Amino acid sequence: MAANAAQAQRLPDFLKTVAIAEIFPGADRLGPPEGKPMTARAYAGERALGRVYLTSDVVNTRGYSSKPIDVLVGLADNGRIVGARLVEHHEPIVLIGIPQSKVDHFIQGYVGLNFIDSPPRHGAPPPVDIISGATVTLMVIGDSITRSAIAVARAYGVDGAATAGAQAAVPAVAAPARL
Repeated sequence: MAANAAQAQRLPDFLKTVAIAEIFPGADRLGPPEGKPMTARAYAGERALGRVYLTSDVVNTRGYSSKPIDVLVGLADNGRIVGARLVEHHEPIVLIGIPQSKVDHFIQGYVGLNFIDSPPRHGAPPPVDIISGATVTLMVIGDSITRSAIAVARAYGVDGAATAGAQAAVPAVAAPARL
C-alpha cells in the first residue's frame, strides 16, 4: 500500500458517474469517501452493507498501456464482491479489438466471489475464464480485483479479515512433550 501514498485517491470522481445500484445492489446511498485505502460505505437506510472502492486507489496495477485500469467494486461486509464495473481504461486491445461487452462479462465473473472465505491459491489459474486476445489486460483486471478486495477486507476488518491475519502472525503454543 506504500504506492498508494504517492497516488491520488480518485474514488470521488468515479462515484459521480455510476448509479449506486450498479455497484452495490440493495444500497440506497453511499457515505462520504474516506480512509486508507479510500472507500465509501454503502447503506440501505441506516444499515451498513459494505464498501465501494476503486481498484486503482488500492493496488498499483497497470495495464498493457502502462496506465491504470479503473474498476469500481462493491464489497459486502461478509467479504463477497457484490458488484464491479470498469469505469476507465486506456487499453488498446479493448479500444480496437475486443468488444466491451466481453470485458464486462469477464468482470461480472468476479461478482459473487469471496476471497476471505476462499483465498486464491498461489499459482492457481484465475477464477474467471480469460478472453482470448486480451489475456494480459484481463489478467491485470482480475488481479487488481482480487488483490484490492483482499486489501480492503484486511484494512477494514471485513468479516474478520484483519483479525484472521493478526491471528496467523501469533506463534502457536507448542504442545507439551510426551514423557
